[in-house]
Amino acid sequence: MPQPGQVPDEPPPFLGSWRRVYIAVVVYLACIIAGFFLFTRAYR
Repeated sequence: MPQPGQVPDEPPPFLGSWRRVYIAVVVYLACIIAGFFLFTRAYR
């Protein structure tokens, strides 16, 4: 039970937990970076 004046941490609307959301964002960013790296190497 939260203390008075504190807002309880609500679960995210998808993936079930905030940890999974953070992991998904990091994986997505890693894929974007890898894609730009490969694109740059291909057209260098």
